[in-house]
Amino acid sequence: MKRNRKLLALAMSGALVAGPMAYTAAPAIAATSSSTAAPTAPSAAKDAVAKTTSSAANKDLLTTVDDAYTAMRDVRAARLAIFDGNTKLAGQMTQDALAKMQSAQKSEAKWGVPSKSGQKGMTYLPFDSSIALGEDFAVTPDNEKAVGKANGQMAKGDTKGAADTLKASNINVSVAAAMVPASQSVTQLQDAEKKIKSGNFYEANLALKKVEDGVVIDQWALNDVPQQAGHAHQTSSATPQKTSPAGTKSNG
Repeated sequence: MKRNRKLLALAMSGALVAGPMAYTAAPAIAATSSSTAAPTAPSAAKDAVAKTTSSAANKDLLTTVDDAYTAMRDVRAARLAIFDGNTKLAGQMTQDALAKMQSAQKSEAKWGVPSKSGQKGMTYLPFDSSIALGEDFAVTPDNEKAVGKANGQMAKGDTKGAADTLKASNINVSVAAAMVPASQSVTQLQDAEKKIKSGNFYEANLALKKVEDGVVIDQWALNDVPQQAGHAHQTSSATPQKTSPAGTKSNG
């Protein structure tokens, strides 16, 4: 599945101000704007499309780090405060962003992944993600049952199960994520904090901008989502059930 990376990046950048739901808007729009469901398609099937393209805690696929998300929101708030001349607020928001990013940095070993579009050898933390359907997707009598099943799985919070159900019916599914290099961002935020304390707000804004410029948008096919160490640990520590094939439980 192809997507206009520049358009997605712009939408993701604007979402730092608009709020959490805006992060999911770009993948959802990209997935559904070029597909036209049949006029007679049931509303339940359309609901499934909407739910599947939302970023409803896709932790079975790719775990996102809340502290990194909050830090990025604070970075944008700090920059806006500088533009508005509210230097006290800019200083407070920068301190908050630094504290949250330092907290997120502690999760790098567990939830960090390499980036396809970012710097090689650098670890990135996903801070928002979404599932997207193929550009050619349309609800048909043939896939309606699968879409309905995926709808039920999403309602129960089984995001990965819903994605697998759709894929089994040859409905293309991909995962997109916004990611930030936490360690690099911590250094940049420390620099911004020093610049603000010294009254050099122009340079502070540039340091904050570097944090935002470090954000990358990656997209993977369902089978190509990078493995996070935290998930691998959960899988290896789970006790396998050997009673019978029917009793085996997947750790997905």
